[in-house]
Amino acid sequence: MTQTLKYQVQEYCDDYKNIFKGLYSDFKSKAFSEYKFELEPLEYDDFTASVDEGLIKCLILFEDSIPTAFMVYTTEISEALELNIIHCIGEENRNEKRKMLMDKFIEFNKDLLKNKVVTYPMLGSQEEFTQEITNFGFKLVGLAVERFNFSNRMSRDIFENYKQDDLPDRYSIISWNEKYSDDIINVINTSFNNTSDALFDPRFASKEGCNDILNKIITGIYGKFLPDCTSILLYDNRPVGICFANITAGRIANIPLIGMGKEHCSKGLGLALLYNTMKQFINLYETTLSEVNASTETDNYPALKMYRRLGFKEDYYYPQAYRPINSNY
Repeated sequence: MTQTLKYQVQEYCDDYKNIFKGLYSDFKSKAFSEYKFELEPLEYDDFTASVDEGLIKCLILFEDSIPTAFMVYTTEISEALELNIIHCIGEENRNEKRKMLMDKFIEFNKDLLKNKVVTYPMLGSQEEFTQEITNFGFKLVGLAVERFNFSNRMSRDIFENYKQDDLPDRYSIISWNEKYSDDIINVINTSFNNTSDALFDPRFASKEGCNDILNKIITGIYGKFLPDCTSILLYDNRPVGICFANITAGRIANIPLIGMGKEHCSKGLGLALLYNTMKQFINLYETTLSEVNASTETDNYPALKMYRRLGFKEDYYYPQAYRPINSNY
């Protein structure tokens, strides 16, 4: 007679600390290879402490009292519920396990979902779940990860052979200056409020949200902020464009966003901003950095072309899932 497994999803609590450790360790061992993490995941005690403090939430799927899958998400960091990871041990029935976790996630957060978008970067093997996740009201945007490796001779040659044209009259580029913060908030807002970025990060849709984005970048929430490598485009001495720069891991730099006022687009000015930031990376951090990365939508051909012109290569692609407010399924 075939035995029927009994499944149950529970929120993490201290009662599960010992039996959950093996499942978390399995995830941690695959964070880089299977999920393309760039930062080392939290140590187990730090992870459980973060759950206890309410910084993150964790749902665990049990099969006959044995934990075999879990989901981690945050509710307080931004205007969205940020789903960080769904990890399943083994190869069997992974999407069925993900579906059970997603069902419970939506049940537990039904009140928050009335006012918050859910965002979920489906990195690595989580891409297996893209077809099923649409049945939960999620929509998908394709993202490409661009990477400039300092050790790649071809990338270096492309950058070194690139000749940046002089800026048009009345334009100039400077490094970060905090006195322009209010203008930069406006630049971010006008650059992104009608893009797909605002669909999965609703902060872009308001100046208050863009203020939160700016503050998190410059205070190091997303990585060590590099003011000397952050480039501001001025027009008549007023900011109209921005290219931020930070370090997300020991030797990995990142460009969190490049924004440009609509009336200043299609003039090659975004490329000039990126070039200026890359020059600063090389001049100031060449011996300490291994790469610079960024992400852009897979159908944003001008942005893809811009990165390629300076030696970036598309390293991999992944679906960015988002669930709009009051989505039904």
